[in-house]
Order: sequence, then C-alpha cells, then structure tokens
Amino acid sequence: MEVTNSYIPTPTQRIAHTANQRYKLFGGAMGGGKTKWLCEEIKELSMQYPGNRGVICRYHLSDFKNSTLKILLESIPQALIKNHNQAEHTITLINGSEIIYMGLSEEENVSKLKSMELGWFAIDEASEIIKDHFLLFQSRLRRKLPNGTFPPFYGLLASNPADCWLKDVFVLSGGGEDHIFIPSLPKDNPYLPSDYEQQLRKSYPEDWVRRFLEGSWDELSGGDTVIPSDWIRAAVNREIVKEDKRVMASDIARFGDDEIVIQYGEGNCLITQDITNKASLMETVGRLVTKRKSTDAKLILIDDIGVGGGVTDALAEQGEPVYPINGGVRATDERYKNLKTEMWWYARELFENGKVSIINDPTLIRQLGSVKYYYRSNGKISTELKEDTKKRLGQSPDRADTFIMLLWGARMLKDEARDFNRVMVTSDLIRDDYGWNIHQPEELIPWEY
Repeated sequence: MEVTNSYIPTPTQRIAHTANQRYKLFGGAMGGGKTKWLCEEIKELSMQYPGNRGVICRYHLSDFKNSTLKILLESIPQALIKNHNQAEHTITLINGSEIIYMGLSEEENVSKLKSMELGWFAIDEASEIIKDHFLLFQSRLRRKLPNGTFPPFYGLLASNPADCWLKDVFVLSGGGEDHIFIPSLPKDNPYLPSDYEQQLRKSYPEDWVRRFLEGSWDELSGGDTVIPSDWIRAAVNREIVKEDKRVMASDIARFGDDEIVIQYGEGNCLITQDITNKASLMETVGRLVTKRKSTDAKLILIDDIGVGGGVTDALAEQGEPVYPINGGVRATDERYKNLKTEMWWYARELFENGKVSIINDPTLIRQLGSVKYYYRSNGKISTELKEDTKKRLGQSPDRADTFIMLLWGARMLKDEARDFNRVMVTSDLIRDDYGWNIHQPEELIPWEY
C-alpha cells in the first residue's frame, strides 16, 4: 500500500529525528513544532518495526485528548490505522504496531506501566510529570518484536522551559551520552504565520518572552505561583515519616457548586479525604465527629467564615477539639498581608524541602498549583483573591485550601506546650499566634482574601 506523507520536517525537527541518543528532549519554546515532531517520530517507529508497541502521554488525559491526540491523528493517515479503540485508548496500525495513550495523573495507568514491555515512550509537555515516571518508563524499554528481534529503543520528550528535573537531566548536564536536548524556537518553524512571534512579543511580559519565545531555561523558579507544580507532583505518594500528629481540616461549602472537603493527615502526610457537594450542617458535623473519633485526631481546623461558623459552634458544643481559622486576620509574620498568605507560604516551604506527601488526586494537585501571589505596595506578600483563582480554574480551590489548613494544624500540634482542650466557643475573643480566633458575633473579623 502506498501512502503519501505530506510531512516536511523543519531543520531542527530533522536534527531531532536523526539523533541517535536513546532519550531525546525536543522543544524549548512555543511554536517550535515539538508536538508535531513527537507524533511523527512515533509514527515512524511504529511503521518501520511491525508489532512495535509504545505509550504516548501527558499528565492529564483530558489535556492529551484536547491537544496531542488531535495532532497524532492528523499525523497518521487513516489508511494506516486498523483500529482505534477509544475506550482502551489504543490505536492499532495495519502492521500490528500499537500506540497506547494515557494520562499519568491516574494511578491506575502508572500501575499498568509496571507490567508493560515497550519499544518506545513519548511524553508531551514532559515538565508536567515527575522524574520517577520518566525512570519507570526507562525500565519498560524491552519490547521484543514478533520476528524475535528488538527495535531501537527510544524515550521521546517534548516540553516548554520549566524549572524542573528536565533542566538538570537534559539542559544543564546533558544527562550523559544517552541524552540529548534539541532546542527549537518559533523562528525555526517556517510553517507559522509570518507575524506569529512579532504579535506575541507585543503582548507577552518580558519573562514570558524569554521563556516561551526565546526558549530560555534560566531564572524559571520565580513566577507568580505560590507552589510550583513540579514540587506538588513530586509530593504525590512520597514516602515521609508519618508523625503522630493527627489532624483534620474542613472547608465548608458556601455556594452551590463548592465542595465540602474533610481531610485527615498525620503530620505533613495527607491520608484520606472525604468530598461531598451538598449536605446539611448537622450532617457535616456528624461526619466530622465520626471521622475524628475513628482516627483519634487531636485537632479539627474549620474554615470559620460563613456557614463554617455554624459547624465550629456545633463541634464546640459537643466538646470536640475544634479550631476555627479566619484567613483574613493579621499574619504573625510581618512579611505577609494576612494569615491565609502566611499559611500558604509555610506550605510552600514544606513542598520545596520535600517534607509533604499527598494522595494522587488530580483535582487537589491542580488546585494546589493554581494559587498565585503578588507584592503589595507596602512590600508585603499577598495571595490572590479566592474568586480570582476560582474564575481561572472553573472551580473553587476547596481541596487545596483544606490541605493548607491541615499542614498548619500539624504545625500547631508540634507545639506540645499548647493546651488545645481549652478551645471552646465563648463570649470572649481569643486570638493566638497561629491565627485562630473564637469570637462573639459583634467582633467577627471579616474574611480578607
């Protein structure tokens, strides 16, 4: 069968195609043709070696389907496809080769990888994944073809610049003789509109120009996100010491689609979370009490603003060790605008130093990496308004806010000199160095995001 191939690689794509190193990282800027290169490369590896098998992925399957999959199907002529099983996420070619696609945010897919034998793997936007996934893929390169021979093994990666493990493995050190980084810029791609780069330079801030148009891997750790995404992904199922500091936290839903989140942790390790969308106040209180007794948690932190105040009151009436949190009160550290910012920055330091472990929940991961910060005119750091985060995400970051409280609660429990049993709802305003407050109604401190 004769199939016409209309693909004409750019000079940099051609360099990447002909490189002999086992592990290739291609990209470095928007418009460099990195995803197209990735798809064309795996098409060739699949067609040249009948019966070959490989996995192409992104961190989130939804992102893969919305972008990479479309380019992949455009790159493979329909005449070469024997079957596309969308339920199994597998494309079978007419020569028996298989292209499997997946999202690595699903633990089930990571588990499947452990039993696969592959001839190649391809990761689009590789900065989204953790290094452990890359290492796992390496161990899977052992596919034997139906004719009894082995294909050439390749690990193919495409990414924009990011402050992550890619920079160390490929860009700075080169990772040894088996690794290569091929940079590609918009000016290297003759198929872009003639004014593509010019128009973006007009609107992009300077750091975006350096990163996304000039492909710079320098000074990427700044940005405006409180907790960088690669720190968060590295914390998924991390093995850390589970301190005997049992704490619970809950963000109570205020509006229609917001979630009621209940999390339980030991020290800085998130163990479980309970998510519901709609429940009565007393139903939520009941779940909190049941969970607290089953885990023997020593402390329950509640987002006390709005309906959360009613949950606080009901728990206190039952003698539960409840701490209401009002993120709008002043911070104990003068560098921060309010307690919310101080709590998020404390969490940032824990993530940066590898002292946090979270469950593999894609929603939690995305929310934790979405909260931004800025510097106020007085020099203090402030996190953005929650409503701004919600608009950008399309959902309220309730799971992330709850986990930040959980980490703060674990910090509080480490101070053994404190007497937590004295915390009850009274008529007096109580304010301590950790930012919790028990208030009478007329002295309620407004929430300031």
